[in-house]
This record gives sequence, C-alpha cells and structure tokens, in this order.
Amino acid sequence: MLTPMGSPPTPVPAESHARWSSEQEPWDPAAPGRTDETSWRRALESRPERAITGWRSVVVVAPHPDDETIGVGATIAALARRGARVRMLFLTDGEASHPGTADLRERRTDEAARALDALGVPGGGAERLGRRDGGLAGGIDDLALAIAARIRGDDIVLSTWPGDGHPDHRAAGIAAGHAARQAGAEGWWYPVWAWHHEGVDGRMLRSAERVPVTAADLAAKRKALGAYRSQLTDVLGPPIVPLGFLRHHLRPFEVVLPCT
Repeated sequence: MLTPMGSPPTPVPAESHARWSSEQEPWDPAAPGRTDETSWRRALESRPERAITGWRSVVVVAPHPDDETIGVGATIAALARRGARVRMLFLTDGEASHPGTADLRERRTDEAARALDALGVPGGGAERLGRRDGGLAGGIDDLALAIAARIRGDDIVLSTWPGDGHPDHRAAGIAAGHAARQAGAEGWWYPVWAWHHEGVDGRMLRSAERVPVTAADLAAKRKALGAYRSQLTDVLGPPIVPLGFLRHHLRPFEVVLPCT
C-alpha cells in the first residue's frame, strides 16, 4: 500500500467539496488564523523562481474541474502559448459541489472545456476519470496506478498539494506524486486552498517556488475563471470559491512545490 508523502495536512471535517467549502464561508481575509495577501506577497518574495521554459510535455492533475485554473491557470496558459504539450486529467467531475442539482456533472464538464479553451488548451487535451467527488481518499493506490498509466518519463506532472486541506486534494497529490516517481517523471504540487490555513512560517513556504507569469497569462486565467460560474458565482447558491479568496491566485506568479 502507498504511504502518504510529506507531513499530514490540516484535517477538515468534510467528505465533499460542497460541505468542506460551505463550512468556511463567508470568506473573511482578516479572520483570526488567516494570513493576509500582503503578508504572503512579502514572504514569497524570498522564494526562488522556477523556470518552465524546459517544460515541453505537462500533465495537469485536478481533483475537480476548477482546481487546475485556480492553482496554475496562468502557468497552463504560458505553457500553451509557448507550444508545450499540455494534457489535463480530471479525477472527478465535481458533481458533489451542489448536491441535488440536476445535470451538474454535465455543467461542470462544459465549464472545464470553456476554461481550457480560454487557457489555450484544446478540449481534446482533457481526460476525465469519473471518480466519485469526495471519495478519492478511499482509493489512492488505484488512483496512483491510473495516473501512472497516463504519464511518461519526460512529462512534468502537476497536482494539488497534499497539505491543501481538502481530502480529495490530499489524495490527488499523494497519488500523483507516487505516479510521477514510478514513471521517472518530474512532479510538482500546486496549492489551492492552503492559503486559507497555512502561515508564512509554515511548511508550505519552506519549499515554495514562484513561477512568473505575464499579464497576458493572467488575463487568460481570469477569462478561464469566468467559465466556472457554478463555483465562483451564486447561480446555484453561495459561491464555493469566495471572490475574496481569489486574490491569492491572481499574483504575477503562481506557486509550486516539488514532490518529495
């Protein structure tokens, strides 16, 4: 059986994206225990930059549609603009974000296609595994094998950081890290929700690296984020991703951590 990589993440009481996120609402960047974006920017200035000019073939693993755009959307846009081969692997369809909503799986799949189009990645570059949203932690071994079957040794693998705080994100990061190691590929993690609970003196900052992105890459990311109306607006209920939280993801750089 595969063993977790790195330190255990901050535990959360959720079994699904919807329940976990809704328990964190409303988003208040000044709430006790949360690090404001000004402090993050100051702390991240000391972290090294990670050049991606040599990344020619990249597999981006996302537990749910929107994680890829929130975490590394501008990096994806930069890679596509430079002609790199970018393949998306969605582990779930995000069908648990709004329980009881008809056709949610189809809606989120369509949102993902439009987001990838905005990032310059053709829709044919995405694959859906269709695993149960909220259930990835129950099959990490099998998940690692499924990811490993889809990567090669010359790929760069990007997936959510195991310390991100969401159980699906943790499982995806562990599985992708093991899969990359098995294939002899280079693996990197990207944080999504970790800005919510990590501090500038924590383990995330100690290994964080910055990927500089251009204004055009950020513009593509903003357009892609706009495709995820079910998650970022109140069209189906309270937003899953509070708008105030996105300030952590609209910097002139994105953050990755080496898989260890």
